[in-house]
Amino acid sequence: MSQGTVEEAPRVDCRVDREGRITFELNLPEARAPQLLLRLRPRKGQEETMGHAVELVAVPEEPGRWRAELGANPRLSEGRWDAYLLPETDRPRLRALPGLRDLRVLAPTASAEPSLDEGVLRVRLPYATKDGFLSVRAWQRAGHAEVVRLEPGQHAVTVHGRLLGPEFGPGAAAVLRRRGKEGPERETELTAGENGAFTFTADYRELPTDPGAAAVWNVLVRPDTGARPVRVGRLLDDVADRKNVFVYPTSTVRGFTYWPYFTLDNDLSIQVDPATETPGD
Repeated sequence: MSQGTVEEAPRVDCRVDREGRITFELNLPEARAPQLLLRLRPRKGQEETMGHAVELVAVPEEPGRWRAELGANPRLSEGRWDAYLLPETDRPRLRALPGLRDLRVLAPTASAEPSLDEGVLRVRLPYATKDGFLSVRAWQRAGHAEVVRLEPGQHAVTVHGRLLGPEFGPGAAAVLRRRGKEGPERETELTAGENGAFTFTADYRELPTDPGAAAVWNVLVRPDTGARPVRVGRLLDDVADRKNVFVYPTSTVRGFTYWPYFTLDNDLSIQVDPATETPGD
């Protein structure tokens, strides 16, 4: 199907409320029974497998204005959902452009409390893609450790955060896991506080290195001795892609450069490179 051109595509306004609902509105004077399609972006080289069509309803007080609401259902799988307009059954879909996006309830200064659905954190965030179209970034986590503040130091990075979903118990710890098949792990002491608050310091000197080899260590939190570790990241604000927005300083230790950074999924990792190289993802 054709995705339409930028000139043909409609602009869609979005608003997120405190319950996580997304309201979409757009002007479309000539539409008949239109739908808004959210399509999960497939991995490179793969076919489309999932999409959700949301009915657009005419706004009575504004002729030519259409509105759709994305509530708790459908439950969007984790990933990036591109927005399209389906004007009629015999016309090709059009890729939607972002209009006004009201994300004030997601701003770091907002007081909205994150809600969990049957113990699962679900976050949906409308955003503008690099090529100028409208998409919705969705996360779905059965347990999540939200970063509140990072403090990079000379030999370590200190993480302040909050555990959402599971509760802390005996044996709680931060876990650094090197990417790769059967990569090694390192545990570090974690201090748990009230309402899921936690703090830990990841010491770079405790991470094993191989001469001349780069590595990436993913950062996790294990709520108690027998629990599954959950990923540490920053999902609860209005920033869809943190990696190139929040850039932290590097440290050079024992001939290696250490760089704490947020991945393309907004999870926290530590990249390690020989000191002569420039860190990147």
